[in-house]
Amino acid sequence: MQPISVACFNKNAWIRIIGRGNFQCSSTLKELVLALIQKGYHDYVLDLINCEQMDSTFMGTITGIAQRLRKQGQGTFKVVNVSKSNQDLMENLGLDHLFLIQSLALGSELAPVTEDLFSSPSALIEQIEDKKKTQEIVLAAHQELVTIDKNNAEKFKDLMELMK
Repeated sequence: MQPISVACFNKNAWIRIIGRGNFQCSSTLKELVLALIQKGYHDYVLDLINCEQMDSTFMGTITGIAQRLRKQGQGTFKVVNVSKSNQDLMENLGLDHLFLIQSLALGSELAPVTEDLFSSPSALIEQIEDKKKTQEIVLAAHQELVTIDKNNAEKFKDLMELMK
């Protein structure tokens, strides 16, 4: 099963993460959204209903996506169906100040998106497996986290030095 699936309709993209939101799927997620932006999609829902846990690279990647949409002055980005542990992780890094985060309890208020609408993003982009590219994405993701909250610099300084 692919770790990312996407449903696109009415210039909206609903992206579902399956398993772990980590550095391994971060490059695919970033490339997917960049491709969708080029195709005119501006409103994004990141669905974490099947996301077991997230690492800081993944959270930095979604921070960068939200920042990009904000700088363009158009579009929306929200994260839905978030478990308590994942919500705590995002709030600890200050992501709740950047985009809307809805817990699993609130997810029932959302329009249902059925499984048959989802497909693998491989039809839109190619999977990136290059080690250098992965290092760049990990570093950029953590720089995004520091940008939104300077307290994150101390939390990730060793990892950022390693990636440089």
